[in-house]
Amino acid sequence: WCENVRVAGSQLKVSWNDALRPPPPVQQSQLRTVSGWGQEIQAGLARLRILVIGAGSVGLDVSPRLTATGIEHVGIMDFDSVEIVNLDRMIGANQLDVLLHRSKVSVARRLMVDAATAAAPRIMAYDHSICEPDGHAIALDYDVIFSCVDRPWSRAVLNQLAYTDLIPVIDGGLAIDPFSDGGMRNATWRSHVIRPGRPCMVCNRQLELGLVGADRDGSLDDPAYIEGAHQGAFPPRQNVAALAVSVTAALLSQFVSLIVAPGGRGDPGPLQYVLSVHDLEHLDTRSKVNCIMEKHTAAGDRRIALTGDHVRAREVQEARRAASKRFWIRSGQHADDNLYRVRHSLTKLLSTRSTSD
Repeated sequence: WCENVRVAGSQLKVSWNDALRPPPPVQQSQLRTVSGWGQEIQAGLARLRILVIGAGSVGLDVSPRLTATGIEHVGIMDFDSVEIVNLDRMIGANQLDVLLHRSKVSVARRLMVDAATAAAPRIMAYDHSICEPDGHAIALDYDVIFSCVDRPWSRAVLNQLAYTDLIPVIDGGLAIDPFSDGGMRNATWRSHVIRPGRPCMVCNRQLELGLVGADRDGSLDDPAYIEGAHQGAFPPRQNVAALAVSVTAALLSQFVSLIVAPGGRGDPGPLQYVLSVHDLEHLDTRSKVNCIMEKHTAAGDRRIALTGDHVRAREVQEARRAASKRFWIRSGQHADDNLYRVRHSLTKLLSTRSTSD
């Protein structure tokens, strides 16, 4: 009666009910992908429901690569809008998106649809915050989640979800250490699968729980609060497109290891690349003896509630709605949307003619 049974471990193993979820046909555009691991693995991979949280520099890169791989159902979740400061990292977003006050998920969905190779892709864009109950409820319906966020509250919610609901979360990030007078001292990027049996984000020192409250009450958006806080209390937010793509590659490598298990091995554990010495390190990080996440494995609905009203999300969404009421922005959005539809109609027409010929 169920579509699949998912078992989370070093490899995510899924048993499919082919009668309810038949394997999708392989498309001509997927032949080179399938040649990398065979039709059986592709059939399972393509049926996974995958959600990307965060449509910034990394999430905007990860999500189209998932749809290009032939995965039928991919979702993207973010409440934020495209701003001018995003354009040096969000490859695929443009200045028109900024001027038209586009949401990040609308830009991501556009790229995902263009890249999709599945015969009947289902691409979902959620203008939600994972920190709110509605966003959290959506996430519970997915098999694998990519964490492409850099805020403590959202990472805490995803960290918990990986254990209480047995949904593997693929997480990582980039840290750049510049000299105060110019130049770069170092840069590192990390990647890891968060799941029972692997250290949680707190245990592997990628989440400072003391900052969750400050993020939740909006203090991390208050320059005066940040300036008055102890130096080094907040994670650096430097980012460049040339290095963000390395985080994308690291997360996708963890994903392939978890799903495909090259050589029969699953996810490799926490990895860190140190740019200054060009060294990839396997970090010997283990769960703490009293890790609260491990103790709440499979808690499900008995989980401690971490979600709540995300004020910042409401403010951003309301500002975007207010901007869309202006005549010239509303007209520009309609014109841009119509051009996009014409382009897709043309693609469909030419594809049909090509097939018939």
